[in-house]
Amino acid sequence: MINRKRKNLFIKIFSSQKLLALLGLIIIILISLPLAKNVSRRYRINQEIKELEKEISALENKNIDFKELVSYLESDQFVEEQARLKLGLKKEGEAVAVISGPTTGESPAAATSSPIYNIPGLEKIQPAKPISNLERWWRYFFEPSN
Repeated sequence: MINRKRKNLFIKIFSSQKLLALLGLIIIILISLPLAKNVSRRYRINQEIKELEKEISALENKNIDFKELVSYLESDQFVEEQARLKLGLKKEGEAVAVISGPTTGESPAAATSSPIYNIPGLEKIQPAKPISNLERWWRYFFEPSN
């Protein structure tokens, strides 16, 4: 009789709709938590992959630019330009024109007063008078700073 009552109680408990709904809800929650974690992790990984792909494409573009620079630096055109600029060399049949600055008798301010350098206020600029070290120390200790 006790055994029969237990079976009836067991069947009664598991045949209850509320209990089965609660049990199903618990199972769904237990399954969905790891699923949500995996989806979140996959999203972060995909975002990181996209960022790394952008970085790779930027580095590839930079690599292409460097290859172009190296090929230019190894070219004869670069060698000729550097020979002309730094060594003053020229090709056969070329004439070299030298443009000199102001003569030694003229001051640089006189050279800038030409109409080419007509910049307002340029003639008013006075070069700063150098301050001696002793005067700097005097100002540091005895004159109030602004």
